[in-house]
Amino acid sequence: MSTYIVEVDPQLTLDDISLAIAGEEATCAEFQRVALSFHENRITNLATFNDLPPGKRPTPQIVFLADKAAVPAGKKLLWAGVMLVSGTNTAVKAYR
Repeated sequence: MSTYIVEVDPQLTLDDISLAIAGEEATCAEFQRVALSFHENRITNLATFNDLPPGKRPTPQIVFLADKAAVPAGKKLLWAGVMLVSGTNTAVKAYR
């Protein structure tokens, strides 16, 4: 299994971040974490993924919410940290 990093646009909303991460997972990858990092002369979100075997996809779909948002029914906490959301440092939790 290999690991790779994808930039997640720091101007995206949480809904759009959820869609972007889910789109990457649709390519047989599994989200691991996000880190704020200096990349191409700016601070941005760098998401780490693990490659999965062909035909494998993580389920259910991942969703990113603000730290204080209610836990979605039937979802488990996958990751918590800080991301740039709509250009602002935001405490975020990811659920699956």
